[in-house]
Amino acid sequence: MVSPLAIIVFIYLMKNASLVIINASIAQTTPLINITLPVTPLGPVTVLNSSGYAIPYYISNNEVIIPMPGPGNITIEYTPYIGVLSNGTLQLVVSSNYEVNLQMANDVLPTSIPNNIEGFQKTNSGVTLTLAPGNYVINFIITAQTTQQAINQKSATMIRKPTSSYVLLYYTVLIIVIMVLIIIALMIIRGRR
Repeated sequence: MVSPLAIIVFIYLMKNASLVIINASIAQTTPLINITLPVTPLGPVTVLNSSGYAIPYYISNNEVIIPMPGPGNITIEYTPYIGVLSNGTLQLVVSSNYEVNLQMANDVLPTSIPNNIEGFQKTNSGVTLTLAPGNYVINFIITAQTTQQAINQKSATMIRKPTSSYVLLYYTVLIIVIMVLIIIALMIIRGRR
């Protein structure tokens, strides 16, 4: 590992789109830098320079090797592998040589978290945990729906109920009108006899 390397790790646990973002600043010219990924990637890894352009890299196990001919910033992004336990609980395994900022959205409910949390902060979108370098296992579940989704579903249900009531009322009135017409027709036919 190169000493003039400053790394900030963010892991976002969200209902449908979890993400790992690593920001690295390189202070001096280094031919290659090695960065250990804190979570095994589920899919492709994207490495961008400070201008937002993709740069080449080599990945072996959880080590990303990046050529850096000059000082600058890079960003590594990928979807983390999240395991599913037999009881349906989700599990994130974090192994990091760097401090990790773990952002859990409001719809993520941890069932186990590490004991040695360096920081805890409540935000509008959830909770941020700061983890010291080390190995961690975080178990969590995704709640059925967020509060906003519940409000939207309730609003949609309230809008649909009157509509279905009007349809029911329409068919009831239609049946009554048809029955009245049939009765009138039968009375007219009986009156002619």
